[in-house]
Amino acid sequence: METGQQFPRFFGVSHEGQNIDIYDYKKGKNLVLFFFPRATTAGCVRETTEFAARMDEFTDRNTEILGLSVDDSELQKTHAIQCAASFPILSDRGGKLIAELGIANERGSAKRTTYIVDAQRNIKRVFTEVKVDGHVDEVLEAVKGLSK
Repeated sequence: METGQQFPRFFGVSHEGQNIDIYDYKKGKNLVLFFFPRATTAGCVRETTEFAARMDEFTDRNTEILGLSVDDSELQKTHAIQCAASFPILSDRGGKLIAELGIANERGSAKRTTYIVDAQRNIKRVFTEVKVDGHVDEVLEAVKGLSK
């Protein structure tokens, strides 16, 4: 999926067991959807922890964060606690969404990819081949360019 396209509709189970529809979640707000390969692994913990630590900077810009991976919600719960994540981490168990987005890696999990989606759920920016160091800064800078 590319910039300008509508983000696919997706219903996922959060690490807290809630069913979340991306289209209804925080209506009127922009979303940052970051996909990571495997919960509780070093790079994924660093990325999620950095998004969690900077959450207020995103909410100040009318933007909410969702983390996603193919892990089950129990492992993601452990991951969320480990990272002090105050935002939902959704399970794409079975990899349907990552397949639709074309971001599945050779092991069937997600390539580290981030989407910035506006309040109408149009893709405004896609970050591929993400490196953890400095990534949250890049995403925050891109979010600053979105109108409220």
